[in-house]
Amino acid sequence: MKFVILLLLVWINDPNDIALINAYKADAEQSFLAEDFSQAVSQYKFLMDSLNVNEDAIHLNLGHAYHQMGDTAQARTAYNQAALSSNAALKSIAYQQLGVISKSNKNLKESLAYLKASIKANPANSDAKYDFELVKKLIKESQDQENKEDQEDKENKEDQENKEDQENKEDQENKEDQEDKEDQENKEDQNQESDSENEEQKDQEGDEKEQDQKDDSSEEENQDESPSEDPADEKSEADKSTQEKLAEMNISPEKAEMILEAMRNGEIQYIQQQKRKATEKKDKGKPDW
Repeated sequence: MKFVILLLLVWINDPNDIALINAYKADAEQSFLAEDFSQAVSQYKFLMDSLNVNEDAIHLNLGHAYHQMGDTAQARTAYNQAALSSNAALKSIAYQQLGVISKSNKNLKESLAYLKASIKANPANSDAKYDFELVKKLIKESQDQENKEDQEDKENKEDQENKEDQENKEDQENKEDQEDKEDQENKEDQNQESDSENEEQKDQEGDEKEQDQKDDSSEEENQDESPSEDPADEKSEADKSTQEKLAEMNISPEKAEMILEAMRNGEIQYIQQQKRKATEKKDKGKPDW
């Protein structure tokens, strides 16, 4: 905005003092217009502190000089002092400048309040009205941006929650699938073990059956191959039994031998007689009966 430098002439009794004050006011205005704001601040401060000049216009111009130097803290102090003025136009400018400083500090609500006070003090202040509408627009844009960010944050949060829910669901499904797969593998392993045990059992039973068959065959072979009893052993057993019987009959072996010899001779004679009878010729003229 354009800074309005107000130069107020103060008439006092001493013409020398009046001339000095007016001279410093003129010099301060020239320094400001020459953009020598530091010199302007020194001259305005000299008027206030040394020459005891307490004018609303000097407070306003001092605020302008501080503001141009970038010292917003000192500028605010000077503008607040000028805003106490009974001059509506000057008061409106002071509030307007406070609104501009607040806007620069991103304090839009405070800026809007100062600009509203500026318009109220002087409705003809078109610059204050322009700044008021500008700040009002910035507030709306800021609110829209905040709402948009809040909506985006909400959507991002919902998306994140949905993503986490989906991931948790997928993890749970993967976990269940893995458990089912492990159960299936365990079941297959158990079936394989059972089949293997059954096969081993069948093999073992087959081996046992085959072994039994081999044993049976071996027994049969052993029975077939086992030698018959020795006749000499049988004769020895018979002789032993005969001797025991002869001992019971009180017959000696020599006597028994003689008896046997006689019996054999008698048997031979009997056989020979039977043979002679069998060789006699039959009478053909006689029947067989």
